[in-house]
Amino acid sequence: MLALAAFLCGKAPEKGNDAPKSDVRRTTYVYAVKGTDSLKLDIYLDRNAKVEGKRPVMIYVHGGGYSAGSRKNVAQEIFNRHYAEKGFISVSIDYRLGMADPVKYGIQSVYHVAKISNEDLIDATNFILSLKDLNPDPEKVVIGGGSAGACTCLTLEYDICNGEEYTKALPEGFNYAGIVSQAGGVVSDKERISWKTKPCPVMLLYGDKDFTVADNSQQADAAKWFTCVASASLHSQFEEMGVPHWLYVAKGADHVMAMITLTDYLPETDQFIDDFVMKNSVKTLYTERTDKVPANMASVDSMLKYVPMYILGFGKYSEELQAEFASGATEKPKDIVY
Repeated sequence: MLALAAFLCGKAPEKGNDAPKSDVRRTTYVYAVKGTDSLKLDIYLDRNAKVEGKRPVMIYVHGGGYSAGSRKNVAQEIFNRHYAEKGFISVSIDYRLGMADPVKYGIQSVYHVAKISNEDLIDATNFILSLKDLNPDPEKVVIGGGSAGACTCLTLEYDICNGEEYTKALPEGFNYAGIVSQAGGVVSDKERISWKTKPCPVMLLYGDKDFTVADNSQQADAAKWFTCVASASLHSQFEEMGVPHWLYVAKGADHVMAMITLTDYLPETDQFIDDFVMKNSVKTLYTERTDKVPANMASVDSMLKYVPMYILGFGKYSEELQAEFASGATEKPKDIVY
C-alpha cells in the first residue's frame, strides 16, 4: 500500500522542451465480415511516441449487456488515446451483440452470447497482429473491457486455458499478456468453473455493491443455465492457483466501475501493466479504496457525473455536451475534471 501511495502521489517527470508532442491519429478498419455484420475497429497510434522494439497492444472491448454499446464513446477515447501516447497500438472494437437479436445469431444460451463475442475478439486480435507495418508485439497484447466487455475478455481467457476448440484460431502458443477487467466475470455454461492451466495476469476492478455482474447461477429458460464467476471469487481461485493478479475493490461503488475506470483509474491500470505485463511480476495485490462519496449510479445526479462520457460518441463530448452545459440544459458537475 505504501508503494502504491508513493506511485499515485509521485510527480511525473516533466518533458523537455525538445520532447515531441503527442500526435495521436485514429484509423478505422473493417476487421471481419460475418453475415450482414461488418465489424470495425479503431486504432489509435501516436507516431511521436518513443518505442524500443515492437509496439505493445491494448485492445478495449466495450460494455452494454451484449445488447448495446459501441466502440465509439468519449470515455473509451480518453482511455485509448492515453495508451497510444504511451506507445501502444491502442484499439477499440465492435463485436456482435447476441442479446440484441438472439434469433439473428441463433443464440442457444447466455454462454453462446459470450462465445460469439469471444470469436470476434479473436478475429480482431489476429487482424491487429497481421498489420506488420505497425510492428505489433505478439507477446505484449493486453485486453480490457467494462461489464460485458470485461466478461468477454475473462471468458475468452478461461476458454483458452481450457483448450476450447474455437480458441485455436489464435496463433499457436499465443496467449494474452494481461487482462484489465472493469466490473466483469467469467460466463460459463457449467455449474462450476475450473482452470486447466493458469491464466495470464489479471487486474480485477470492481465495486463491492455491484449487483449487475456478481456471482450467481441464473436460468435463462427451463433448460438453459449459466454461471457468472465475478471478481471476488476469481480472486480466491487465483490465490489458490498462484496466478499473478490485482484485486482492486472500491468500497460502496456499484456497476459504475465499468465506466469510471476508463478515466479515473488510469494510474492504477498503468501500474498493473508496468508491473505485471512489462516486468512480469508474480505477486498478488489486494487494494480497498474508500471514497468519501462512493461512485454509484443510484441517483440521477450521480449518473450525470459519469454516464454522458460513456454514451456520447467520440467528438460529441466537446460539441453536444458542452453546448448543453453552456445553455444550462444540463448542469455541469463541479467535482469532475473534464
